[in-house]
Amino acid sequence: MTALEDKLGRYCQPSSDHEQAKQDRAERMVRNAVEIWKVDHEDVRISYVPKGSYANNTNVRQDSDVDIAVVRTDFYYFDTSELRESDKQTGSGQTFPLEGVAFRNSLAQSLKVRFGSDCDTTGSTAIELIENSGRVSADIVPSFDFRKYYYDVHGRIAYHSGQKVFKTDGTSVVNYPLQQLENGRAKNNATSRRYKKLVRILKRAENDLVAAGRIKELPSYFMECLMYRVPNDHFNHLSDTPLTDDLTSATAYIWSATQEGGDALGWLEPNEIKPLFGSGQKWTMAEANTLMLEVWRLFDLKAGSN
Repeated sequence: MTALEDKLGRYCQPSSDHEQAKQDRAERMVRNAVEIWKVDHEDVRISYVPKGSYANNTNVRQDSDVDIAVVRTDFYYFDTSELRESDKQTGSGQTFPLEGVAFRNSLAQSLKVRFGSDCDTTGSTAIELIENSGRVSADIVPSFDFRKYYYDVHGRIAYHSGQKVFKTDGTSVVNYPLQQLENGRAKNNATSRRYKKLVRILKRAENDLVAAGRIKELPSYFMECLMYRVPNDHFNHLSDTPLTDDLTSATAYIWSATQEGGDALGWLEPNEIKPLFGSGQKWTMAEANTLMLEVWRLFDLKAGSN
């Protein structure tokens, strides 16, 4: 085994049992705190959806934050922009308590009272429960059920189920965490569990590059998105250095696809619904391309070694 293969073997490891216990404690504390808020809001129905690296088991050691959506399910928002005018539905006209960002504001106020200085409500999207010795940090995302309507292959009206988040800056964002979770598991199984190992390696590499001042910090989810778009036949090399060879092949593929005008222009996120690049995203193709070049240099990868 080479020194690099040994290093990648460490980098691909998930959260330790100790970190997992702290993650679980953070999630329990969030649920308990929201249930206390709910006592005064009996008409509000809530579900809890762990999301991000925590739910998808792509956390890396020493980087084990918890993301959990607190989702209103007593009504839903919707998007019918892809339907013909004659098929578009309209709202019921019924009003509900704490619609839009008012839900986030109410929940944030309650959590601040409960956790005090350990609760940071200044962000535009998530409410952060700050890490301490007994738990990891937790990003709490107040959300609503959401439906995006479209026509299926038979021309029938169907919809994608997602979550809509209202931000304090007046904007909103739609996520599809359940589709992300399902598709990520399928890809991991199809690659004999190499996919999530390579995601963790890429996350650790990005952390190293940021610490060295070679790139600016990029969202953890972006690492998962990029590795998801790598075809399955770039994984599972049978050699003495399989992780090195997988990483070399995946890095070269992403670098080529993210050059100006490259195939990545048509890539979707792991949910297979939202475009990976374009308006509203926190990253660009150019940043992906630079990241791959720096990862190549960081590990001194060799063309043709795979």
